[in-house]
This record gives sequence, C-alpha cells and structure tokens, in this order.
Amino acid sequence: MKKVVMFCVVLNSFLGFSQGNLQFNQVKLVSTVETVPIDKVWKVESVTYSSGLPYLGSSSAGAGAWVIKINSINQIVKSYNSQSNGGIGVSDSSFPIWLPAGSTLEASTGVNFISVIEFNIIP
Repeated sequence: MKKVVMFCVVLNSFLGFSQGNLQFNQVKLVSTVETVPIDKVWKVESVTYSSGLPYLGSSSAGAGAWVIKINSINQIVKSYNSQSNGGIGVSDSSFPIWLPAGSTLEASTGVNFISVIEFNIIP
C-alpha cells in the first residue's frame, strides 16, 4: 500500500511541473508600443502594410523593408530589392511569431497594424 501511495505522490509531483494550457482571450490590432501582460502569450499572425514602398536608408536606392519592433529591435517582415533587369525580388518573413509575457511589440516602417491573438496561460 505504501508503494502505491508513494507512486501517486511522485507521479503527481511530475504532473505539477507542466507548462500550462493556452486559452483564447482576444484578437488585437497593435500599432503603438504594447507589452504582453503577465500570464499571457501573444501569437503574431500577420501585418497590414501601408501603401507605397518603404526604402532602406535615406534614398530610394532600390531596396526597402517593412518592419515591426519586438523589444525595441527591428524585425523585417517583408523586404524587396530592385533588380537590374527591372524586376523586383520580394522576401517574406514567416508567421506566426510567439511572444512571451513582458515582450513589447510595435508597428514600424511601412506597417500599419500587427494582428495578434492573445492567450491566457492556464496552470
């Protein structure tokens, strides 16, 4: 009997270290700096782009990027580079991007809004 009780106590202690479950909370459109609240995670799904082509640097040198900021660091979500034959090469970033509590997020160059799904972390 002691072995069964001990087994249950050990098993219960291992199950107590789970990471938690995610529960849908809301959908957000982020434009200005926002912080992921405590006990929540954000799933960045996509961005909406402003019209026109944003340029890298101070001139229209033929390259540009659409940017969001995560923890004040620029993250390119889409870029382009004009080619000598008149074509344009475009590169897209992969979504989703998961952000833990305490992270900051902000729309930046060429991006109007960032589409985010917020989840509660249920222990």
